[in-house]
Amino acid sequence: MPGSGSPVLAREPGSPRDRAASDRESLALELGRGGAGSPVRPEIRASWARSAAGGLQIEHLEVPVDGEFDDESPLMSAARPVLSALWSHLADEPVSVMLCDETGLVLSRECGDPAVLRSLDEVALAPGSTYSEAAVGTNGFGLALADDRLTLVAGDEHYSAQLMGYTCAGSPIHDLATGAVIGAISLTTWSSSGTGLLLAVAVQTSANIEAHVVSQGRTLPGDRRPRLTRFEVIERDAIALALERNPDSVADAANDLGISRATIFRRIKRYGIRPHTVVARHTEPT
Repeated sequence: MPGSGSPVLAREPGSPRDRAASDRESLALELGRGGAGSPVRPEIRASWARSAAGGLQIEHLEVPVDGEFDDESPLMSAARPVLSALWSHLADEPVSVMLCDETGLVLSRECGDPAVLRSLDEVALAPGSTYSEAAVGTNGFGLALADDRLTLVAGDEHYSAQLMGYTCAGSPIHDLATGAVIGAISLTTWSSSGTGLLLAVAVQTSANIEAHVVSQGRTLPGDRRPRLTRFEVIERDAIALALERNPDSVADAANDLGISRATIFRRIKRYGIRPHTVVARHTEPT
């Protein structure tokens, strides 16, 4: 839950988020932002449904924490000067500026507010953690990547109860040459704070990073992948097949393979596996 200094979100007993999640998808479709009777935006409703179908629990946040990430990746290198410039203007604000790659793996986090930092640590929203929609449900990073558009996820719009104390503005970052999503930026503050210019700052920051990627001629994710060994091909194919068998739940695919959620997310990124990708079983390395 958000730590000291963060607002405490009051919830009445028997409210939708406190009911037993025997049917999580139905529960998610019933949820309303800001209390009963409030309309739910279509993109939030759709994200809740995907989160519920993936088996994520509303009252229990389990964040895949890898701990391994490349802070000198092409995306990080291109983004660093942009984020530094932005950070110089937000250092005294209760706002965290974060960057993730195309899988939702958090690469960087800057924040000058100790209370915000402590709170983000409590929900493992830090470099090395995966905050995709499939991993933790509806959130700023996850929705920006899933919908490939500028998003705002405020308070109760988060799928996980532990994230309801935040408001997050997320904007995808693209490879301008191919149009592919290569990451996202997220500006996160307390849900009680005004959103103000969060969306405008997020979209401008992502655009600036895209321009830096082009100007520096960086090799982006997916442009070049190392030649796989026979074992790696077998592992890649096994993961792809497990994902095909469990199209709505990465966690179930990981269980089928006998590996952790953190490991399967790491392998998905490493092998460039995309949802519904069909690969031949035990093919020769190419």
